[in-house]
Amino acid sequence: MTYILILFLTYVLHLLLKLNWVCTAVVLVFLLVMQHFHRIKGQRFQEARKRFLDVSLYIDTLLYSFLKEQKIIRAFEDVKSTLADGHMKETVSRALDHMMLTFDETEVFVDAMRIIEDEYRCNRIVNVHEFMAHAEYYGGDIKESARILLKDKSAWERRILRNIEDRQRMFHQIILSVVTSVIISGIILYLPVLSMDISSNIIVQILSAALIVLDDLIILWGQKFLEVDYLGIDLLPEDDKHAKKLEEYKAYNPAKELRASILMAVIPALASAFLLYTDRQWPAVAAMGAALICLNQHRIGHRLMKKNLIADVKSAFPKWLMDLALLIQSENVQVAIQKSREHIPVTLKEEVNTLVERLDVEPESSDPYHRFLDCLNLPEINAAMGMLYAVSIGNSGNCGSQIDELITKNLEMLDVADTARLKDKTAGMYLLFLAPVITASFKMIVDMAIFLISFLSYKVV
Repeated sequence: MTYILILFLTYVLHLLLKLNWVCTAVVLVFLLVMQHFHRIKGQRFQEARKRFLDVSLYIDTLLYSFLKEQKIIRAFEDVKSTLADGHMKETVSRALDHMMLTFDETEVFVDAMRIIEDEYRCNRIVNVHEFMAHAEYYGGDIKESARILLKDKSAWERRILRNIEDRQRMFHQIILSVVTSVIISGIILYLPVLSMDISSNIIVQILSAALIVLDDLIILWGQKFLEVDYLGIDLLPEDDKHAKKLEEYKAYNPAKELRASILMAVIPALASAFLLYTDRQWPAVAAMGAALICLNQHRIGHRLMKKNLIADVKSAFPKWLMDLALLIQSENVQVAIQKSREHIPVTLKEEVNTLVERLDVEPESSDPYHRFLDCLNLPEINAAMGMLYAVSIGNSGNCGSQIDELITKNLEMLDVADTARLKDKTAGMYLLFLAPVITASFKMIVDMAIFLISFLSYKVV
C-alpha cells in the first residue's frame, strides 16, 4: 500500500510541477528510499510514546499496590499481573525473579529495582523505588509520601502528554506548510501568459526536483522532534558547566569587567574617529555602534548570564524541594536538607552545601533560609524558603497544613518551569514550519526570473 501511495504522489508531483520523465524517475527513487527512513522514525516515535505510557502505568500500579500491601514483592507481583505483554512486563519479571531467587545479598530489593531503573531512565521511577525501599526497611507512615509522589507523577504525566500533543500538532503544521509551498510553486508554471511554458527549462526542472528533496528532508527533520526520549526530556543537565554557573555569577566583578570592556572598545572607537575624519559617516556610525556594544558587553553578558541562571534555578529548585518534601515526612527539616544533597541538581549543589554549613552554625535562625539564593532575589524561592523555616520550627503547631501548602506551591512552580523548558525544546519545529516558505520562495524567484527572460526574448523576436 505504501508503494502505491508513493507512485500516486510522484505522479501528482509530475503533473503539478510539470516534471519531465527523467526528473520524475529521480523523484520516485528518492521517495522510495526516504520512505524507509520515515517509517523508522515513525516507529521510534511510537516506541518512545509507549515507553512513557508503560512507565506511567507502572508507577501508578506500583504505588497503589504498595499502599495496599506494604510489601515490595507483593507490589511487584500485582504490577506483573496488571501489565500487558511487552518489554516493561519482561523487565518487571526479571526484577521479581531477582528478588525471589537471590539469597546472598543485603540489598536484594534495591538491586532488583535497579534493573528497572537501568532499563527505563526516569527520575520518578528512582524516587518511587527509594521511597519503597526506605519504607520496607524502616517502616513508618507511608500514605503522605505516596500521596506526594502520586501528585507529582500526575502533573508530570499531564505535562509530557501535552508536550507530545504539541509536537504532533506542530509536525502536522510542517507537513501542511510543505504541501502549500509545493502547490504554490506549481501554480507559477500554469500562468497563462502568451502561451509560454518555462517548465521545460533545465534549471526549472532541477529546482523542482530539489524543492521536493528539500521539503522531504524538512519533514524528516521534523520527525526527529517526535522520536525523543519522553522519560528523560525534562531532566536537568548535570555537567560541570551548569554546576559552576551560580559560582561564576557571584564572582562577577563590575570594575574588572569594565576595564576589559574599555580595552575592547578602543579599536572600534579609533576606527570611528578615523572614518569621521575621512568623512565616511555611515561606516563611522557602524563603528560607533560597535564601540558602544564593546563598552557595555560586560553588562549585557551579566544580564544574559542572570537570565539563563534564573531559568536553570527555577527548574532545579522545585525538583530539590520535592525531594525535600518527601524526606520531611520522616526527618526534621535540617536533616532532610543534609540528606537531599544525594540527588540535588548540580546548579544548586554549592548553594545547598552553604545552607547546610550555615544551619550547623545557626540551627534555630531564619537567616540561613533567607540568604538562600539571595543574589537572584526570586520572590517565589524566598517565599518557599520562608515556609520551610516555619516548618522547621513547627510554627503554629500546624506543620501538616504548612507542608501541604509548600508541596502545592512547589508543584505549581515545577509545572510552570518544566512547561517552559519543554516549550523551548520544541522551538526548532517553528523554524521548520517556516523552512518550506524559504525553499518555495527561492524557486518562485528563479522561476519568475526565467519567465521574465523568456518574455523579453519573446518580445524581441
